[in-house]
Amino acid sequence: MNFFAVITFQILSLLFAGSSDTLKLLFIGDVMQHSAQLDAAYRGKGAKNSPESYSYKEYFQYLKPFFDKADIVAANMETTFGPAPFAGYPAFCSPSTLAQEAKESGINLFFASNNHSVDKGAAGLNGTIELYEQLGIPFTGIYRDSNEESANHPLILSKKNIKIAFLNYTYGTNGIAVPSPYIVKLLDSSTVRRDLAAARFAKPDFIIVSVHWGEEYKLSPSVSQFNWESLFYANGADIVIGSHPHVPQDVVTYRNPNGDIEHITAYSLGNAISNMTAKDTRVGIMLEVNIVKTCFEQKEILQPKVHYIWTSRPSATGGYFTIVPMKEYLQAPSDFSIVGEHELIKKYYNTFEKR
Repeated sequence: MNFFAVITFQILSLLFAGSSDTLKLLFIGDVMQHSAQLDAAYRGKGAKNSPESYSYKEYFQYLKPFFDKADIVAANMETTFGPAPFAGYPAFCSPSTLAQEAKESGINLFFASNNHSVDKGAAGLNGTIELYEQLGIPFTGIYRDSNEESANHPLILSKKNIKIAFLNYTYGTNGIAVPSPYIVKLLDSSTVRRDLAAARFAKPDFIIVSVHWGEEYKLSPSVSQFNWESLFYANGADIVIGSHPHVPQDVVTYRNPNGDIEHITAYSLGNAISNMTAKDTRVGIMLEVNIVKTCFEQKEILQPKVHYIWTSRPSATGGYFTIVPMKEYLQAPSDFSIVGEHELIKKYYNTFEKR
């Protein structure tokens, strides 16, 4: 290689390295609202049917430093925001202050299609959609009618010169029929192929599918999950983010012959926050994914980072539920207002880190 070729190569390398755009994405799992969570959020003043009587300011307090460094923070909102009375399992209905606090903490994308989307029928669907629109939070997975669906699914978001198409599906709605004309995006192979074709037509840089699937409380993915994953990737998806099992499942990367990451699948992020008591349901994953686009339109998915998170309950906090980043807690427990859970958090963290 002659001198001028070397100089040209070095200049191009500098341009290539210096002109790339990177987006940091964070994904958390199921944001739930069981009866005990409602009781803890009610601060003893005001009517129980009034959203203003409930406070969720502690929910995301320890995750906010992570959220503040991300460009997109997405959560599976596994509840409805219909009219009062508010309720936990089995038919979830939460105060609007939960979604408002999620927004104020830095969550800026809601996945809304899950098996509890129709818990409160048309009123719940309409209330949820209206609230998300009022808050100005992009969301995907539920719609008032087919016209709204056609206009908004896939959801296209653009930041830092990177364009992403988001799609969202659920395996079902607990046997409750979706009231017409509302739409909850359900897993159907023909629908998925059509939607991914529409996503490709929009020419995004990346396509991300959020899917509510799998078997509850199972640490390993099901055959059905593998089959759907194959369908998603065969039709153009780049990243698949799973929810529903309520426990963490594997995060895997798929590489091409050059060693570059082509796909990431998080089979289940587990719960972000809940009052579940079954084994492993207090542990979740906050998944960090960085995606890159260069000035030459080359795209890259960087190695994902798994942050394990933990739900601390009122008995450990003095009255409220909160999400704890496990590694950071174990490194500096005095930075957290958590009492009596150190050994339990250590045990679970070590177990999942070794998987």
